[in-house]
Amino acid sequence: MDKSSKKLTRRSFLATTALAAGALATATAAGCNSVDESGAGATSAETDTAAPEESYFVGTCHGNCGGRCALKATVRDGKVVSTLPMDYTKENEGLRVGCVKGVSNPLRIYGPSRLLYPMKRAGERGSGEWEQISWDEAIELFANQLKTTMETYGGEANMWQGGAGNMNGVLNGTPTGIINSALLPTGEIKPLDGFSKGYANSRLIQKTGGTVLSVGHDMAGIVFAFVHLTQPRSAVEDLANAKTIVSWGANPAEASFCRAAWNWVCKGRENGAKLITIDPLFTSTAAHSDEWLPVRTGTDAALMCGMIHYIVDNDLADWDYVKNGSVAPFLIDEAGAYLRLSNFGKAEAGADDDVPVVWDEDAGEFVAHTEAVNPAIRGTFDAEGTSVRTVFDAAMENIAPFTVEFAAEECGISVEQIENLARTCATEGPTSFYINYGLEHTYESWRIYFLIGLLASLTHSVGIPGGSHVGSIGLGHESATTIKQPKTFNADGFVVEDAVPGNHFTGDWIVQIAETGQWAGKDFHMGTLVNMCANPLDNFSGSSALLKAYDKIDYIITIDSIMTTTAHYSDLVLPTCMPWETYEYIDGGIFEQKAIEPVGDAKSDFDIIKSVAVKMGYDDLIEGEGLDFLRSYLDTPENIEAGVGFDALYENGVVVGDYSMPATVVPEYNPYGRTQFYMEYLMPRDAWGQVFGLQDRLPFYKPSIEAYADNPDREKYPLYGFSNHDLYHGQTLWVHNEWLNTFRTIEGKPFCRMHPEVAEARGIKTGDKVRVFNDHGSCVLNALVTEGIRNDSLWLPHGFTWDEFEEGYAQSLTRWCPDDVTSNNNFNDWICQVEKV
Repeated sequence: MDKSSKKLTRRSFLATTALAAGALATATAAGCNSVDESGAGATSAETDTAAPEESYFVGTCHGNCGGRCALKATVRDGKVVSTLPMDYTKENEGLRVGCVKGVSNPLRIYGPSRLLYPMKRAGERGSGEWEQISWDEAIELFANQLKTTMETYGGEANMWQGGAGNMNGVLNGTPTGIINSALLPTGEIKPLDGFSKGYANSRLIQKTGGTVLSVGHDMAGIVFAFVHLTQPRSAVEDLANAKTIVSWGANPAEASFCRAAWNWVCKGRENGAKLITIDPLFTSTAAHSDEWLPVRTGTDAALMCGMIHYIVDNDLADWDYVKNGSVAPFLIDEAGAYLRLSNFGKAEAGADDDVPVVWDEDAGEFVAHTEAVNPAIRGTFDAEGTSVRTVFDAAMENIAPFTVEFAAEECGISVEQIENLARTCATEGPTSFYINYGLEHTYESWRIYFLIGLLASLTHSVGIPGGSHVGSIGLGHESATTIKQPKTFNADGFVVEDAVPGNHFTGDWIVQIAETGQWAGKDFHMGTLVNMCANPLDNFSGSSALLKAYDKIDYIITIDSIMTTTAHYSDLVLPTCMPWETYEYIDGGIFEQKAIEPVGDAKSDFDIIKSVAVKMGYDDLIEGEGLDFLRSYLDTPENIEAGVGFDALYENGVVVGDYSMPATVVPEYNPYGRTQFYMEYLMPRDAWGQVFGLQDRLPFYKPSIEAYADNPDREKYPLYGFSNHDLYHGQTLWVHNEWLNTFRTIEGKPFCRMHPEVAEARGIKTGDKVRVFNDHGSCVLNALVTEGIRNDSLWLPHGFTWDEFEEGYAQSLTRWCPDDVTSNNNFNDWICQVEKV
């Protein structure tokens, strides 16, 4: 074939890849049997004779939505025709978890956007002009580009961006990290590597000193709940013990991360629990709730402040827990340092026994918090000439301006609603605050986790049956109580002895680097960007700003299974395997079994990177095959003894144990053993010299950076924009999915939601074509007019690519605003206007 003559436009590309969809000719609607249109039904004998041979394999959607539900694929004639949730014992207990996205996997594997062969850009970036090339040429281009960048600018100029498409994979995943940097005892800031995923590319990055670009989505919640404050997560079964369940920033009736909880929410309701949903959108969870509180996007922290004031002012708190179960009585000086035993010469500074002290009102003296009988939670004290006060006093002073009345105005709900909510949570417990990632997608949302810690302390919503204050451990997702988990892992393969130091920061900061040419005060050249199953232009906030930054990058390589918006703006595009086309181990005890040969010329991430390493001259860097590494990784003595070694997982996909109801309540397990709502020291996720004051280490409320009521730009952009995940939307691996599109489109096009008052003022009706726009970007899509949304807001879908819109794409309206603390993707911090086209 004369490769130079095979030029591909977007139209011809889709026409070619659409041929792959023919693999579903024997199955409709993701695995249903084809309809008999002959007019005569076949006899049972004829049906039995004609029935093709089927085989079954275990896999998952591979981290795309975070769910990691165990799915069973049915293979017929070498094609995946069905992917359904695995069957479990005790199915009535809600263990069989999945969603329509998982069921639609065959249409994803054989869909029209599936990448089938390597391509290099044949026109301007984004022109849609491509040239099909061989794997040999693709690997040579890839390797030479990395080498050229290294030789010219150093290894750090090669940037590796991971994403949700494969982030949970040990073999084919991508390096990432929750905390990207740490403070050393010397005072130096050191990047943390995060090399625990993606065996092949982890080793190549270390060998060449590349830069790992972490993801920013959901990091305000992940960093604070699970790292800084280490808030305990009880098992989902415990929701059945609650008397009040507050679904806050979550949608367990249909959202992927928390669907495992829905069965237990329903059991709680059967046991008499009240369900309250706090969300600007009338979700399926809200529809099943006793009360729906449609707060404005980004004002949840204000609502928490108002609730705290009401509970304290009306003496509704569980003061015993506040005293003895939280950090409320700990004493801090003006700078915020804890008063410790070493301040009195009773311990060596920094030693394990140098614990914080409190003022014991019964003893009338300072004592270790572990020894106090009646610790004071209010008051200022003199500690040998140093003035100290309780953390509780400092916290209440910090949120003093944010009263119930302030919260009502800020959140757009009534004073009575806030008071009723606070009273219910405090007096009708145990209360489970079921919090997930929906409420932390605005600039200042990391502050929520200080506030929920204080609110949980006041209501004693931690460490007791039915009491919790963050999203629960999901047995349907991670199958913690049903699927047997490996005990240990041999991660030695991730260690490269002669590793070259690289860099590690959140990928969103390339926008700042494009403007300044520096990272953390040092010159930084953006040479080569490798997107591995990452799609920042569709799935990160501020994609318009990211796209401008892409113009400053010398060369962009995208390794993905579909033609994403990011791939569209790349220089080299390489097709990778989807689930069931290669082997993989996924966190949560799921071993993805290979069920079919890869579609087209797709290769696994492992095979691609290994070939690149060899071409670069690192012949011995990645030895053996992928299964060899997985055997080494899983075959520890502990796992083999427990029956979850490599052979057991390879054979079964998952090892299912007898269902048991273990302890479902998790107590505080941080170093103090107390519920925290204060941090003595705040270490940012990405460090470049930030300094945080006392106000930032205590509960506090600040408005969003753009989506706030008094923003003067609301004169031209009056609507608050936001998005969410539900049964039909996720990341963009679900694009051009004909079956899903019957549920999530209007007349085949994406739609936005708006309130009737918004629509009437602009002459818009359901089904009309509208343009949503602001200073960041715009998109054209259809309108859905509904009362299930606030009358000052507009909802856009998440998970469609640029070619599914007549103009623009949804993420182009979002704002680039990663915060200085968590580098969070703040998807819902933007305002907009809408007009009829």
